[in-house]
Amino acid sequence: MKKRGSRKRKRRDLSWYKLDNAGKIYPALLSQRTSSLFRLSFTLKEPISLPLISRALKDTIGRFPYYRVSLKPGFFWYFLEGNPRYPRIEGDSLYPCQKMPLKKRGRFLFRVRIYKNRIALEFSHILSDGNGALIFLKTLTARYLTLKGHEIEPDREEGILDLKEAPDPLEYEDAFHKHFDKTIPEASRGARAWHLKGSMLPRGQYNVITGILSAAEVKTEAKKHDVSITEFLIAQLIASFQEHMENLEIPRKKMMPIRMNVPVNLRSLYPSRSMRNFFLSVEPWIDPRLGHYEFQEICAKVHHYMRYEVDRKFLNQQITRNMKGELNIINRLFPLHFKNLIMPSIYRILGENNYTSGFSNLGRITLPPSMAPHVQAMDFYPPPSTGNKVKCTVLSYNDQLRISFGSLIEETELERLFFTGLRKKGIHVRIESNRFY
Repeated sequence: MKKRGSRKRKRRDLSWYKLDNAGKIYPALLSQRTSSLFRLSFTLKEPISLPLISRALKDTIGRFPYYRVSLKPGFFWYFLEGNPRYPRIEGDSLYPCQKMPLKKRGRFLFRVRIYKNRIALEFSHILSDGNGALIFLKTLTARYLTLKGHEIEPDREEGILDLKEAPDPLEYEDAFHKHFDKTIPEASRGARAWHLKGSMLPRGQYNVITGILSAAEVKTEAKKHDVSITEFLIAQLIASFQEHMENLEIPRKKMMPIRMNVPVNLRSLYPSRSMRNFFLSVEPWIDPRLGHYEFQEICAKVHHYMRYEVDRKFLNQQITRNMKGELNIINRLFPLHFKNLIMPSIYRILGENNYTSGFSNLGRITLPPSMAPHVQAMDFYPPPSTGNKVKCTVLSYNDQLRISFGSLIEETELERLFFTGLRKKGIHVRIESNRFY
């Protein structure tokens, strides 16, 4: 009897999951403008077949039970409950990453949208980060191409999982809890940063401007400044904010720090196969009140900040700070409805108020030789947020570097300054945007 009961408890335990440390904040932040959805897409060389992509999604979701879930409210926290339904394919929209009823019963926390030859995955940060979403999209696309008659073999190193393989429990572990050490002192928080002002777009609209560049050209220019591509682009973004601030003729004493929120994939520093959120942010910044920074100065500051902060000892302090906040006895005893009222304000004060913008680079994306000939391009769009109204994301594929700005405001001065700054450095830029439709 005891043995049967034990098996029954195990099955029940696997039907629901706690939200990870990073995912817990997002349900309370959801609004008409803040959706928590970021977007990854593959543009194939042939139009997408709706019946085949629908079948591919149905085949794929079974391999990812930790994504086949719905958001459920508990007394103290939201949790993720297994969803017996199958997700459906949707048509794409002019405005990506917009509101989705994530709290509605039976709703998945992601959606797959198609348009002509593009497969787009819009994924909530409640579930995972860019690493998990990219593996899901790669596996889904591989299954779709297989159904089309192409031979695409599973390749874990390339992020294409075997659909016949049982999920590894390590894939759905909460890596923050695993690597939390309560004996390590907490990291301090930054001061309030400068924010863009602008005319808010109507609700439901989200403008995306993507610059398409040669990765080789950007790498060559970055080398001239003795920095990596990521550091070079962060420096260019900070320089663009500084130029915009100076163009506004803000008195120096009223200026504020320009600070970026740069997520770091912790899987490169900690042993983890988690498919849930496992990232922390570092904060390269300048203080314009001290005077104008030349571009080379900004590059040097970003380079040294990144070298200092992308370090396991420093990041251990951040994990400690975040986990102690979650495990705080007062926080744990507050009922969920009270958390929903106060957490947006706490997040604004302790989080987004301290950042001017966000910058996320997924890096160089690779595909196996059997799959690469079918994928023409890839894109990565940031989640909309009223706290940081303009954010920037980057990825590269086949020497094509694609830099996307997601914006909730009408004005595009920052984007213009950023891409103009790259052109002045001799880097060719081609622009795409949903604003042109």
